[in-house]
Amino acid sequence: MRITLTACFFLLLSIANAQYWFGSRFGISYIDHVYQDEDYEDDFDVQPNLNISAGAAFSYTASDLYAVYGELTYDRIGKSVKDITTDGSQVNTTMTNHFISAPVMLRINLGKVPFHYYLNGGPRISYWLAGSGTQLLAEIAENSANPEFPEESIIDYNIVFDREKVTSVDRNFVSRPNRVQFGLTVGGGVFFDMQDDSRLQIDFRYTWVHSNMGINNEEEDIGFVFESYRENFEYYHNIATIGVAYMWNYDAKLTRKGKSTNKESNKKKKKRKR
Repeated sequence: MRITLTACFFLLLSIANAQYWFGSRFGISYIDHVYQDEDYEDDFDVQPNLNISAGAAFSYTASDLYAVYGELTYDRIGKSVKDITTDGSQVNTTMTNHFISAPVMLRINLGKVPFHYYLNGGPRISYWLAGSGTQLLAEIAENSANPEFPEESIIDYNIVFDREKVTSVDRNFVSRPNRVQFGLTVGGGVFFDMQDDSRLQIDFRYTWVHSNMGINNEEEDIGFVFESYRENFEYYHNIATIGVAYMWNYDAKLTRKGKSTNKESNKKKKKRKR
């Protein structure tokens, strides 16, 4: 019973001193693609690339030392693939995928006002919204009506996850995607308290995504399987991100004080009327 009461006391104390921060965030990410099939990268050149993320940020500060920090962001992740033998003459493809991501991290705050630095880490969940890309393959050029014009061999496509939506060559079907993907994020950064009760945050983080983009299925993938090349979805991402966030403070304690003050003033007014 004592343990329960003590836990409730500290919980109420942390809520009483809690501060909430809301804001927006923008980041630039360096993305590496890690394939399960190690031989794949012996034949094809898949370079890391830069992409962006943007969205909303939230922080719940329970004390000067501990906080919970979370985000809801749009992440853009692209890749390009070239065959190594001919430096892209046989296979030259690009793909851009779009995700909604939500990392939630436990944060340890260090430093003093107005300069703080921190460490944080926690899980990250992402949802694969959509994707698009281009395909330039030698076999498409050979089978095209005008093989002398390479630009006519470039096929722009959109990714679909429903076979019934494949109505033309510009829609490629992924039969076994991992649309919900999990990862682990760790990092740190600094933030500065501003005079207008706002905060500027600069952070660095690294994310290990533990889910592959999908499972290869040669027979059912429409548009991704050719005689000379098959798109490989059995890979995941390692992501290094530098981000900037600007946040505003909502102090629950001050709000409650304001309500109590209003109640007292209303009581006094009622007494005067009597």
